Amino acid sequence: MSPSPRPVAAHATADGSEADGEQPEEPKPATKIEEMPLESKQKMIMEQRAKMKLAKKLRQRRKRLVRKRRLRKKGRWPPSKMKKLKNV
Repeated sequence: MSPSPRPVAAHATADGSEADGEQPEEPKPATKIEEMPLESKQKMIMEQRAKMKLAKKLRQRRKRLVRKRRLRKKGRWPPSKMKKLKNV
């Protein structure tokens, strides 16, 4: 089994607030999506899609960087180096 795909990093400060300065979102009252007006449903869905798209890009970038790091460690990166290593 491989380790979890996204390790969680925790940062603590002396006063207990978040290190980034970001305020946690205020809890919204629980409303069912069926009861919402159509415009806000669509807006909510579009916001969710945008978040998911951004998260996907971040995952792909992290995966690409990890791959490069592993290949560098094995001496197989950059790919242009492979031609030089064929005759060795």
